Parts: sequence; C-alpha cells; structure tokens
Amino acid sequence: MFYGTMISGFLLSFRHSLALSFVVYQAIYFFNPEKRWWGNLVPDISYSFFIVFFMFSLVVINHSRTKQNRIWAVPPLKWAIMVMVIYTAAYFYAISPDFHYIFMVYFIKLIIIMCIAYKLIGSVRDFSYVLYGYIFSAWYVSFYVYQIGRNSGNRVEGVGLVDSPDANGLAAAIAPALVLSLYYYWISANKVLKVAFAIAGVFMANAIVLINSRGAFLAVAIGVMFFMYYMYTSSFQRKHQKKMAVFITIAGLSGALYLADDDFIERVTGITSEVEAKDEKETGATRMIFWQAAWDMTKDHPFGNGYRGFNYYSPFYIPEDVDTGGKRNRSVHSTWFETLTEVGYLGLGAFLMMLWSAWKYLNKTKAYLKKNNLVDDYFKIVALQGSLLSFMVAMSFLNRMRAEVLYWLIMFAAAAYNVYVLKSYMGERKLTDLDKESA
Repeated sequence: MFYGTMISGFLLSFRHSLALSFVVYQAIYFFNPEKRWWGNLVPDISYSFFIVFFMFSLVVINHSRTKQNRIWAVPPLKWAIMVMVIYTAAYFYAISPDFHYIFMVYFIKLIIIMCIAYKLIGSVRDFSYVLYGYIFSAWYVSFYVYQIGRNSGNRVEGVGLVDSPDANGLAAAIAPALVLSLYYYWISANKVLKVAFAIAGVFMANAIVLINSRGAFLAVAIGVMFFMYYMYTSSFQRKHQKKMAVFITIAGLSGALYLADDDFIERVTGITSEVEAKDEKETGATRMIFWQAAWDMTKDHPFGNGYRGFNYYSPFYIPEDVDTGGKRNRSVHSTWFETLTEVGYLGLGAFLMMLWSAWKYLNKTKAYLKKNNLVDDYFKIVALQGSLLSFMVAMSFLNRMRAEVLYWLIMFAAAAYNVYVLKSYMGERKLTDLDKESA
C-alpha cells in the first residue's frame, strides 16, 4: 500500500492532476513510516521532504496554470500567514528561544507547504481529490489502530503522528475526515464508492472508540449534528434528502451503539461527573483551573512567552492546593489558551480571525453554489464546515495551535472559495469581455 500510493501518486500527478502530489503528502503524514511496525521494511529517508520538493517543482513547471491560484486573493491563507509571522516574532522574547526556534521553523515550513498545495488545486476536480486523499489517509491510520488494538489499559498508544505523538491528537486529526466521509457516502451514486466511504467511516469511528478520546467524541458528535441539521432543515434539497437524513441518523446511532464498549461508554459518561476539580485528584475539570491560570498569566505577559510559555510559568499561577498530577509544570490543554500564552492577545486575535475568515468564505462559497443551484457541491461545503467545527471542538482540549490538519482545513476553505467562486467570476468576466469584443 505504501509503495503503491507513492508510485501511483507521482505518476498521476504528471498525467492526471497536479493536486494528487498533495494527496501523496497527506498519505505520508498519516502513514508516518518511522513509527509503524512496517517502517523497517521501507527505506529510511525523509519522504515528506521529497514530496514537498516535487510539489514545489510542479508549481514552478506549471507556472502558467498555478499562477492563477493567487494566495493574496483568499483571506484565510493570509490570516494563516499572519499567525505564522506573529509566532516568528515571539522568538525574540520567548522564554525558551531554542525550543521556540525549532517549532517556529516547523510552523514556517507548514504554512509554505499549505501555500504550495493551494497553488496546485486549480479546479473542482482537484479540490475533490484532496478531500478524497484526506479520507483515504485517515482511513489508513484508523485501520492501523484497529490492527494494534488497545495496548495501554483501555486506550491505544504509540500510534500518533509526526506532529502529535499523543493518541488524542491522532483522534482529533481523524474526526473531521469522518464528517467528510459521511457526506461522500450520501452523495455517491456509484455503489462501490458508497460502500468504500461507509467502510472508511466505520474504521474511523472504531478508531475513536479504541483511542477513548472524549474530545474527539464530542468533535465528531457536533460536526455530524451540524451536517445532519443542514441536511434535514435546509430549503436546498436533493430528492429524498430528508428520508436519507433520517436513515443515516438511525444507522449512525445503531453503529455507535455497536462499536461503543463499556470502557468507552464509561469514559464518555464521565464527562458530566468531572464538573468540579478535587484537591486530592486531578480530573478533567482541573483543566478549567489551568485555563484560568493561563488568562491570569497573559495579563502579566500580554505578548505571550513563546513555545510552552504556560508550562514554564504555570507553578506561579496554578493554586497550591490544586492537584496537578505529580508535577507543577503542566500543559494548558487547550489550543485557545496555548495560543494566548505563547503569542499573547495579538496572536490569539490573528488566530481567531483566521478561523472566522475560513468560516466566512465557506459561507460565501455556499451562497454562490446555492445561487447557481449546485446542491451536491453546496453540501460538500457544509461538510467542510462541519469538519472545521469538529477540529475546533477537539482542539479546545488539546494543544494544537500548529496542527497539520488544522491548516489543511484552512487551506481547503481557501481552495474551495478559489475554485468555486473566484475562478467562476474570472470565467464570467472573460466571457463578458469576449462578448464586448464580438459586438
């Protein structure tokens, strides 16, 4: 599978679609051969470096096509670049400049890769390919989780990703793909594809159950509910859409009950029991104390403290009588407060603007598609919004400010607006100019 994905992806990038090179990049990210049991069966080289170099080469070689995908025409990517610039500036006052530098360089590389990937997505077909690539890659790692099984009490460990070795981070990366898989299951006319997306969705749901991540469970629940709400209540309807919404809801709940075991049910229902922090034991509610500490910390350090600034100063802001699990230097466990404590009010403002911009331009894309009666594509954007919402929920309980998948979703929003709206408007303008010349 690994070799087949690499070779076919390279060849098809030349013959079929430039965007397939980014699909290979997505696969490498989730394959993560260094950490897989089969990793010693493939050459130990930096696959991501070579695929990014290949992607960049395709952008340069096909400049006449890729130049039409203008980065500065899509605000979500511009705000992502702004977040990167602010994070880079934080190096000069970071509490741990050496560590901040390492993650700053990684962040810069990530934003550059997203800009390159955006350049490669020049059509609706290309856009669909990168969404397929995300689902395929998330399915693979879900299948890998199924292979490994629970190997650490009632959880799965040691199955993480390059930028998130923790299993909770892996579950957060899978959650948005589950919403997209649901959309494609519904929309696909081809029965083989419909079965494939159903199987992918089952494996993803099973992986989240095995990992036992409450944050990912909430993320999937909210993302799917958002999509199903639109599917059932929207005035923009396909034939038998409401009936299909009811069927998917019943099938989904039945599948969830089948997959959920006692450990998972106990952990999820435990969310409501951890509403108060206890002095003698750390609970999920303890994080709310961490979040309050992060807010107090930022009042004293309004520009943030750079990478893991909260970890360094947390002993001074977390009350002495709060059990923090054996050590006082703790992680804040929330992307919002991670951003706040690392890059301050300005950085959090830019981060929020990036997310708001992505949501806003997805709404603009939906409005354009509805106006042109493109119902299938309209719900693709709804699914993408559900995916973004899923990740936002999951990252509320994790430090994922620089997460790969987060910036994939931001780039997807920018690409959707480009291929559906900007390029259509460009085509309309060209057509108008030709009409004038003819006259």
